[in-house]
Amino acid sequence: MQEHMGRREISEEPPMSRLFVICGRQVTKEQLMKHFADDGEIEECIVIVDKKTGQGKGVAYVKFTKTSSAARGLRKNGSYIENETRPIKVMISASYQKKKEDGTPEEVNEYKFRRLFAVIPISKDEEAIKSEFSRFGTVIQVRLVPDKKNQSQCAAYITFTSFLETALAIEGCDPNYRAKFCLPREALNKEKEASSSGKHESSNGSSRKRTHSPESGRPGGDVKLVVICSNSLNQDRLWRIFDIAPGMKYCNIVTQNDINITASVVYSSKSEAQRAVDKIHGLEYPIGERIIVRYEDEFRDEISSNDVLSQLGPPKPILNPQTTQCAKKAFFICMPEAVSVKLLQDAFCRFGDLINVYLIPGKRHGYAAFASDVSADRAIQQLHGIQLGDCRLKVLECMEQNDNKKRRQTDQ
Repeated sequence: MQEHMGRREISEEPPMSRLFVICGRQVTKEQLMKHFADDGEIEECIVIVDKKTGQGKGVAYVKFTKTSSAARGLRKNGSYIENETRPIKVMISASYQKKKEDGTPEEVNEYKFRRLFAVIPISKDEEAIKSEFSRFGTVIQVRLVPDKKNQSQCAAYITFTSFLETALAIEGCDPNYRAKFCLPREALNKEKEASSSGKHESSNGSSRKRTHSPESGRPGGDVKLVVICSNSLNQDRLWRIFDIAPGMKYCNIVTQNDINITASVVYSSKSEAQRAVDKIHGLEYPIGERIIVRYEDEFRDEISSNDVLSQLGPPKPILNPQTTQCAKKAFFICMPEAVSVKLLQDAFCRFGDLINVYLIPGKRHGYAAFASDVSADRAIQQLHGIQLGDCRLKVLECMEQNDNKKRRQTDQ
């Protein structure tokens, strides 16, 4: 019997003990319980279903009694549930790390939560602490900070190699140590900044709230992503998916048709937006339908370039670089800034025989390799000076490659 998750809240203790699972729509609670049974005691398992049809939506939550159990379950990301042909995706549920005063998500990254904080008697030195905690895993570093208010104790920061080891140490060490997860440095800095800004806001009688609407305002550092996904997703479901990556400010559905949804998601910085792109772009949810995530500027450039590129003919297949010999290369420069490699490939492939487009990392120039001189010459002639979004393309013959070709002919 599958369950629907309504307004009832699952216990948030211990922290980070709940997993968010993306799976097939037909996967049941019993299958999930069996799949994660060897990771530890499961407190609750909820499969999200459609209220009207009762069919699974392809997502579930698995809540463990211990954080270490969730850490073990996290290692099953990419594994297969019995009788299923597609792998599941497993993540720590971001909803645990929300500030109680405003509901905004904190940093939730299993690879960063490898450090704990504990209150240790002053009589113990770094070597003694390292020896004591080594029974839980590999201790990378121990740092002691004297307590100015209580000279009989000190603060210890202990770093392990994994999230699982840190969780085991917190659960298994002396309770008098009051051990807990230590926030990464960047999260602490954000917390301080939020605290100072919160004081300023409270003096003006305003408060921050989680919202789906862009009316909350956007500082200059905000970064917008464009999302194309299945029309079976609603705004709340999109929020839950993108809330996996910290720093999300809001999400908003822009258009919807019988096939897909176009939405915008805004993050407070480029690094946070990139984390969302890395985690969610290409994700199959529901199973069989991929979520496309692009930067707004990149997406806008591609749309504005469609009319220009359509005049060059339809896109043609890109050849396999491992089995195709390069006959000629075109050298290109993007002015004033580089555009995406995908957009460049879309432009150069219109002339056929394209093998590869390579953009020099950190630069605005690169090369397009062709399997025939004719295709390369046509691309050079017709793409030179073309406008792709905000970029003007300068395309020339690659002199270095041509010189090497002439040298080989002379040697023969």
